[in-house]
Amino acid sequence: MEDFAKSYLDWYQGLSKGVRAVLCLLWDIPSNLYRFSKSALKNNSLGIIVAVLLAIFGGWILFVVDLCCILLTDKVLWIDDLGYQETDDAPKAEKSEEAPAEEPQDEANKEDEKNE
Repeated sequence: MEDFAKSYLDWYQGLSKGVRAVLCLLWDIPSNLYRFSKSALKNNSLGIIVAVLLAIFGGWILFVVDLCCILLTDKVLWIDDLGYQETDDAPKAEKSEEAPAEEPQDEANKEDEKNE
């Protein structure tokens, strides 16, 4: 699946704006495959599900949105571009400031401390 997603994304992003706009006229199938591939490459299960649902039920509304976005911004908008990331990990704690490391003592000071 990842091989298909990588090759499709490379192919689609290599197309010119005009070609993508013309492909958008094909009931938006290439743009929907782009969404699906982008989410599959990031292992984003929500994105995969939404991409399939939009491919089935998106209809002409999604076609118009994609055509406008391609012509104006040269991108297909998708939730993976919004910064949403599905993760299984708990949020990482912020690093606290560490105490400065002790300065190295010369050997004479260490011996004096041992003798005392």
